[in-house]
This record gives sequence, structure tokens and C-alpha cells, in this order.
Amino acid sequence: MPLTRASLAALAVAATGLVALAAALALRGDGGAAGAGPPPAALPTDGPALYKVEYLGITCGHMVLSSELGNRAGRPAYHIVMTARNSKFFNKIYRVDGRIESWVDAASLSTLSYESDITEKGERKVRRYRIDGVRGVLVAERDGKVSETPYRDGGLDPLAFIFRGRLLAGYPGTNFAQRLLTDKGAIDTVSTVVSADSMGTPTGRRTLLQIRAATADGELFSRKGEFAYWVDPGEERTLHVVDFKLGFGRLTARLEGPAEGHLDRRPPAQ
Repeated sequence: MPLTRASLAALAVAATGLVALAAALALRGDGGAAGAGPPPAALPTDGPALYKVEYLGITCGHMVLSSELGNRAGRPAYHIVMTARNSKFFNKIYRVDGRIESWVDAASLSTLSYESDITEKGERKVRRYRIDGVRGVLVAERDGKVSETPYRDGGLDPLAFIFRGRLLAGYPGTNFAQRLLTDKGAIDTVSTVVSADSMGTPTGRRTLLQIRAATADGELFSRKGEFAYWVDPGEERTLHVVDFKLGFGRLTARLEGPAEGHLDRRPPAQ
């Protein structure tokens, strides 16, 4: 589900960091956990948390993630926000600012709306997606053009997909199903808890669960590649690492600790 377009050269990809990673994600909605007990909550609420983004081992920027339970269209809903910007060095070459927002209905655990607002080299691209449950369509506004796609049975956008997966993950060797929202509807995925890995974290070495997602046809993202994320198996299910291996290299985001706030340097989009 190419919710954002990532057609950048290698240097530009390094500059965009997690923005390119988020642009490549094409995820879908919610399902049940296999081999794991019921999750303690529908979605984790935490942050803002600061992540360092690396491309081929070089720090190219930072991102901040946060989630909270709020209200959307008169109903309880989870609000997930990701902001990202490149480092000062890459900013001189290819300035990037990004903000992605997701609203998820707390009762149905399906995305209500999703917005991607990315500025690359002075060009701002805003794409908005909204579920019209009454009419059963996904309304997409991209580059000033509005389109509609038949939609039913729920689904989760890329951000919500990862946040929900943090809680659904069981012990190594188990898997869980989710429906991933795309601009062509929702498709089924199966995520596998591959292993429990000892990894460095801001508070020292910890054992983290490695989770990988896949679809029946192998097409999960708008860019082909391998995607994995690592979470702490403790009660808070902290997201520590997001890793995307693509044909031109590897993009990795690693948790550094609490953030003072989000990173967007721009006024709100119109």
C-alpha cells in the first residue's frame, strides 16, 4: 500500500531516513493472536519516544513516535503520530520533514483516518485517507485528486499495524493474523514471532521479540524487501527497533529514549 511515494536515489533515501521507511510500509488491519493470551489493551499508549534512524550504519535523521487514547468524530479513538526529519548534515543536501497521523476506532480496532504529510526538498505532499463506514468506501485524497475504493471488514494502517502487533506478539514460534489497510482495500497478513534476541537498549542489554510480517503472495510493502521490528516482552511492550532491508540498503530506527516533543518544523498542512 504505497500511502506515500518513495522514489528516491540512494543519497536521497539516506537523507529521508525513516520517512522512506514509512513510505515503503504497506500494512493492513487487525486479527487474533495464535499461541498467545489476550492482550492487556487494544493498542499501547506511550511516548513521545525518540528514535535514531540509520542508513547503512550512518545516522541520517531522527523520528518521534507517540500514541494516546482520545476522541475522533465523537467516539473514543487511538491517536498515533510519527514525525521525522533528517540530520543537520543531510539537511544541507536534501531537507526532509515528515508527519504521519493515524486515528483508530477503540471499539472496532479499525483505522478511521490516516494522513501522510511529507516535505522533500521544498515540495510538500499531503495524502489523506478516510473510512466512510456508512457508504462502505475508502476515500483517498492524493495530490489534489479524490478517489474512492470499496471497503469493508476493517483494517489497520501502517502505524496502527505495528502498534497492534506489539501487543499481539506471543512467544517465539507463534504467529498472529492482522488485516492491513491499503489504498485498494484491506488484505490479510500473518506475523511471526521469529526469535527472542539479546540486544542493546537505552537501559542495557535486554531480550527482545523479533516480529516479521508477510502476506500470502509475499507483497507487503510498496517497496519489496524484508521488514522486522523488535519489542520488549514486558508489560509495556516497548518498541525498540524497526528494520527495513531493501534492495539499495538497510534502514533501521533504534530507540534512544524519551523525546521532548515531536520534530515537525512546519506549520500545519491546509
